[in-house]
Amino acid sequence: MHCENCGKPTGPKAGFCRHCGTKVKTPGDAAAEIIKDFRAGRYDSAALKLKNIEEGFEDKEFIRRAAGDIEFIKGRHAEALRNYSVIPKAKRKWDTLFNMALIKLNSNNPEGAASLLEEIKQADIVPQESLIYHTRYKGAGRAYADICLYLGVLYKNGGRDKEAVRAFKRALSADPKNELANANLGDIYFKNSDYDGAISCYRSAIETADDPMRKSRLYNDMGFACLRKGSVREAVESLKKAVMLNPANQNAVHNLGVIYVKKGMKDDVRDDYRELLKHESGIDIVFNLSKSIMDISKQEFSSESSVDFIGDSPVIKKVKGVILKAAETDSTVLIQGENGTGKELAARAIHKLSSRADKPFIVVNCGALPETLLESELFGYEKGAFTGAVREKQGRFELADKGVVFLDEISDITPAMQVKLLRVVQNREFERVGGTETKKVDIRIIAATNKELKKMVSEGKFREDLFYRLYVLPVLMPPLRQRGRDILMLAEYFLKVFSEKYGKSFKTFSNRAKEMLLDYRWPGNVRELENIIERVVGLYDDISVSEEHLPDELRRDSEEGMRVMHGGVPENEELFLTVRKNSYSHEAAARELGLGKDVLIERLREMDIETVLRLCGNSKSKAAKVLGINRSTLWRKMSKRRA
Repeated sequence: MHCENCGKPTGPKAGFCRHCGTKVKTPGDAAAEIIKDFRAGRYDSAALKLKNIEEGFEDKEFIRRAAGDIEFIKGRHAEALRNYSVIPKAKRKWDTLFNMALIKLNSNNPEGAASLLEEIKQADIVPQESLIYHTRYKGAGRAYADICLYLGVLYKNGGRDKEAVRAFKRALSADPKNELANANLGDIYFKNSDYDGAISCYRSAIETADDPMRKSRLYNDMGFACLRKGSVREAVESLKKAVMLNPANQNAVHNLGVIYVKKGMKDDVRDDYRELLKHESGIDIVFNLSKSIMDISKQEFSSESSVDFIGDSPVIKKVKGVILKAAETDSTVLIQGENGTGKELAARAIHKLSSRADKPFIVVNCGALPETLLESELFGYEKGAFTGAVREKQGRFELADKGVVFLDEISDITPAMQVKLLRVVQNREFERVGGTETKKVDIRIIAATNKELKKMVSEGKFREDLFYRLYVLPVLMPPLRQRGRDILMLAEYFLKVFSEKYGKSFKTFSNRAKEMLLDYRWPGNVRELENIIERVVGLYDDISVSEEHLPDELRRDSEEGMRVMHGGVPENEELFLTVRKNSYSHEAAARELGLGKDVLIERLREMDIETVLRLCGNSKSKAAKVLGINRSTLWRKMSKRRA
């Protein structure tokens, strides 16, 4: 031991320091102060006092255990494990074994963690004596339940169902209201087709869950188990509770939609809608559910041509032509466009019309997964590559062999993932995560983004070499606001589909409603239009959609819009005025309007030549500047029109 005042060594039984005369604390007093400092969060002070008593303190296990706990709480796991490992196995307390198991688990050693957890006996657990867990656990039962829960999850992830069931039952024996033990036990019963057992466990977990989000997930799991058992009505009731607890629970919404569509429960949908609309978030729930039913119905019953994009505007005709040409080749395709413009629909159309139509079409949403998960999802992984990888798994590229991989939101991938993806795009080869064998695949790659990749390249956010590997066949999906009267054709189509699906009487739109649809800027594009029509059909029942049926945002835009019929300026003329205001600079006008330069020029060239001349005061040189052509080309266009 050392004197706290001068730091010099003292005798193990000395009452005072022979160097400075300060009273020396007994080992018991020093240990009590160390425990007090640790529990107050003064870890550095506890470590210093521990060092002072280390040399002459007889309880060496206390020294090593306390030193390990300090290192563990600071996140220095290697040092913590070194201290814990010095303690003889017979003298390791339950919390030391627990911490050692957590360190093993953090080091991707689930077998070592499970072995340590199995050594802990409930009778040995005294939470009040633990430096770390004295406040977390009020009794041995709850602590032992958590230990068994960890053990059960390790066995479950390792595919050792029998050991997992035994561990979860031990957890429930120690803590009968343990929500997580019941939920995990339900998962194992479900996996092994014991649906009664699964339902019982999920119900017990629901009774003790207090978080609405977790409760929603449990109701979804129970509903799916009821469906597998054949209890369809019970499944619907459970899934309804799931979406009412959390309207954003997409799994529950999808599962409920699947039941309604595949079980032909048309009458039940109406009754359930009425019930769901009483909920405070009823409109959102019905809206999301209607969308899910529509999506599933399209997958189940759609027989329309993939390229039969509704509308006959010049821009959509151009897209159809590009899709047909892209389908004839096997080149990489990059589809660009705002959210809701139909990028995935275009990708599916290319696939369906190509020679790979009978092969897989695999979708990967690059923006929905973190880098580590995206890597294992794309490339697959070998057994033992990381914790939980108990068997090898094929990635999306392997699953799509001979077919198509659709990489949605490609702009969201990290620079490190861009490097790995470049090799696949170039050579169609890769290695699984944790593997060394090079895999080769025969796939077509179609990528999509709602961002300007060229701009991202110039800003250093996207690799230039990857961009040009992807930018072989570009497809630009036009925003709905550029498609003119296609808006009405799409609206009428959606109105017919939803009215037939849900037994409503809608047939058409009033003139005022049509004006509002045409005036609106549609920031959400076709998806927003579809959702609004679906909402109207879901909430009302009439012959004609009127102004009152449409949401407020359409009414505001219509009142403020600049249309000829309201004494304002039509959209293309608005573009013309912006170009003229910017001294006929298409670049400056495009920046102000938030459009690409090529899109702006294309839109201007859609205007009637005589209208352009009128707006330019019959100046042919100004008209040619506006249209981005020379005067001789303008003359030819005028002559062709007058012929």
